[in-house]
Amino acid sequence: MKLLLVRHGRTIANIMGALDTAFPGNPLDTVGHEQAASLPGRLAETGDLDAISSLWVSPIERARQTIAPVEEATGLTARIRSGLREVLAGDLEMNTDAESVVCYTDTTRAWMIGRLHCRLPGSPENGRTTFARFDGVVDEIARATDPDGTALLVAHGTVLRLWTALAAAVGGGAEPAWIADHPMRNAGVSVAEGDPEGGWRLVSWNEGEWRA
Repeated sequence: MKLLLVRHGRTIANIMGALDTAFPGNPLDTVGHEQAASLPGRLAETGDLDAISSLWVSPIERARQTIAPVEEATGLTARIRSGLREVLAGDLEMNTDAESVVCYTDTTRAWMIGRLHCRLPGSPENGRTTFARFDGVVDEIARATDPDGTALLVAHGTVLRLWTALAAAVGGGAEPAWIADHPMRNAGVSVAEGDPEGGWRLVSWNEGEWRA
């Protein structure tokens, strides 16, 4: 199957550099809404829009706002799954200072190269449990999708890199460390193919920044 991975559109927290991971989170700003509105057209250009058979989304407001134009264009209703939430910042929530941001970045990038057992201060999750709850939703998506079908999910930048680095990068020939250092842009689309049994293969990252 084909799995379209979409990062949410821009928010004020993105502009501030704030570690916004709690529920419900900041909504899309004006630019974020424009980015979300462009998704159906961009998916149509790649031939993916009409192929989508299911939509999946994080419960955080910015993700639900981002997927709304795709819901309207396809007539599908996105299934909300808490496992697609962002990596939880714990005690660092909404911090913007350099020390907090570097702590979050260094910890999560360590996870992306396989060092999964360290934990952010005050967070209930480490890298292993964060990956597992996201990957559990991907397994559900695969079970609900025809092997030749296409599903789309909207989630968050860091958790998308974590899942891709650990589950799909090597299968497509990408380096996990490269994925760790190259965030998806807001409302950007990446593509993976495969299934939980045979494994996942990254096909395209951030709309062609890297291709298999």
